[in-house]
Amino acid sequence: MRLYKTSDEVRKVKRINQPVHSIKNKYPDFEKNYIIHLKKAEKVILHQLIQAIIREGVFDYVWVADGSSIHISLCDGESLQVPVGRVSALSHLDLDGKIIHSDIEGNKHPITTPLVLLDVLYDKENLSKNQLSFYKEIANSVENYGLALTIAGYRQKKVEQEARQLNAKDVYSLVSAEQQKSHSFSPLAFFEQWVIQGHTIHPCSRTRLGMSAEDIACYAPEWGGEPEVIPLVVHHHICRVTALDNQNTKTILFQEYPELEQAFEELCESRLMNEDEYEIIPVHPWQFTHTVRHNYHEALEKGRIIPLENVRIKTAALISFRTLAPLNNRTKHHIKTAMNVQMTSAIRTVSAASTINGPLLSRLFQEMLRNDSFLSSRLTLMSDEVGIHYEPEGEFDEKQTHFLQKNMAAILRGNPEQELQEDEIAIPAAALLSKSPVSGRLIVEELVQRQEQGSVFEASQAFMKKYARALLPGILTLITKYGISMEAHLQNCVIVFRNGSPERVILRDIGGIRIMNERLDRYFDKQPIDPSTNLLTAQRNELLDIFSHALLHNHLGEIIYWLSRDLKVDEMKLWAIVRSVIEETYTHLKQDPTIGSEAMADENHLFSQPSRMKALVQMRLSDKYTDNIYVNLPNPLSMRNEVLGT
Repeated sequence: MRLYKTSDEVRKVKRINQPVHSIKNKYPDFEKNYIIHLKKAEKVILHQLIQAIIREGVFDYVWVADGSSIHISLCDGESLQVPVGRVSALSHLDLDGKIIHSDIEGNKHPITTPLVLLDVLYDKENLSKNQLSFYKEIANSVENYGLALTIAGYRQKKVEQEARQLNAKDVYSLVSAEQQKSHSFSPLAFFEQWVIQGHTIHPCSRTRLGMSAEDIACYAPEWGGEPEVIPLVVHHHICRVTALDNQNTKTILFQEYPELEQAFEELCESRLMNEDEYEIIPVHPWQFTHTVRHNYHEALEKGRIIPLENVRIKTAALISFRTLAPLNNRTKHHIKTAMNVQMTSAIRTVSAASTINGPLLSRLFQEMLRNDSFLSSRLTLMSDEVGIHYEPEGEFDEKQTHFLQKNMAAILRGNPEQELQEDEIAIPAAALLSKSPVSGRLIVEELVQRQEQGSVFEASQAFMKKYARALLPGILTLITKYGISMEAHLQNCVIVFRNGSPERVILRDIGGIRIMNERLDRYFDKQPIDPSTNLLTAQRNELLDIFSHALLHNHLGEIIYWLSRDLKVDEMKLWAIVRSVIEETYTHLKQDPTIGSEAMADENHLFSQPSRMKALVQMRLSDKYTDNIYVNLPNPLSMRNEVLGT
């Protein structure tokens, strides 16, 4: 017998109730607003979940004859009917009504929450380990998204007041005015902290398993989190440092935070320690409280790890939660910290391999950009300048060693705002799909309306051409010429705007890239890359699969979908602009005789093959979220009018 839980019934068994009581005193009517927003969160994540199930083929389905809905057959003659109003070029579905479950007796029940949908899809008495985990992740994502929507309402009121005072018509005008008022104001941090939903495709977009609501309210970016990073003094025998140049974490952090150097010197003097024998590992305060204290207690007791007392590095949490920007500063380094928390589908620690590969690959990129004027005029990289991780002493098995390495590790990353001109503003691409706190429209829609063209459609075309030209040429050059495919999805791309128009892209996070040495070796000696993070590939198709998922599905596809949906513009004409920019790029690349054949083959592949999307829910349910599983979907670049499932 199915148990159809209402929102109120589900809420009674969730851990979120008690934490809401501890937060609500800070905000009037918080609990009432949370209940309202929790229902919105349930609807959004329900739609994300059914989208993923259909697009990824998690269950077999068929279209009904008139094309108005999708029929999913379940066990014992039960079924789901999913009403569909519109199918986008990348098979994104507009749901047109309620999802209906028909039970074994023919009774029909509306599905209103993602947990109820999972109850229908799976036998709760016989859940696999992965299915049970996924159920908990979905519930956690709903809770946290409900909290994010709730706090966004309170934060928006403050922003609206500032916009009125500065006579700002949209959010771009607001941050421009704030930047002129104060050189310490960071537009990037502002936009990062205005990403409320998170991942636009994955239904676990707001999963933070292991964190309480109080923790989230304190540290999360959508709450305006300002974590105070704890510097740990660590003996150099039990840590490894990899640097882009002749630096380490000490030299960089001491230069940027003189009070930290003073505290370090006083510590060394009081304990008769040799300053040259110790390094600094910056640790997220949540990680120190919940992971370091419990798992490194022997090293702490022996004084091999010493937290600096009364000195903290003030930061602002960015989209990825664990990556932090200097508070009220546009020049100091960003800090990527380790957090033993599951967000989306992975535990967000920092692997030892990442602390090594980041600076090594950053050095490679710097040399590449110095020698390639076409590439350097179109993109830059947030360099991982120093990586550091703990190396445990004593007898530990491989699993314990990896745990201790990755849970006390950090990367110091260059600040993308440091080199900007006065009239430039850096915006993470993920923020473009957030609702503006000034107008309530999507930020990308505000930017479209800043274009000088007459009609909405003309303005959309003008914006898309500028955006595609800022984004695509550099990324495609990396793939075809150098054999490097970046995960250039919405979160990993920072777009530099001038007067509201996109100019170029800054890429960040080297972790998910793929490198084809056959191409790269034409220009560079083989790099000493740690292969344990699966960066290397001999397959050209794998480079283009990364591009397809990150750029087509989880970047341009989302922007084009929402522009076409909200502004009622022709979706395929926007894709035609993207295709024309790709053609322009390959016209240039094919002129280079050393890569002409690769350029022709890559271009043909992009225009003729199905688009490839990571099956994120399949990967989670199969517990293979580190091994990419892809599904074939229609390709809007092929200029064919394809339909999902045909």
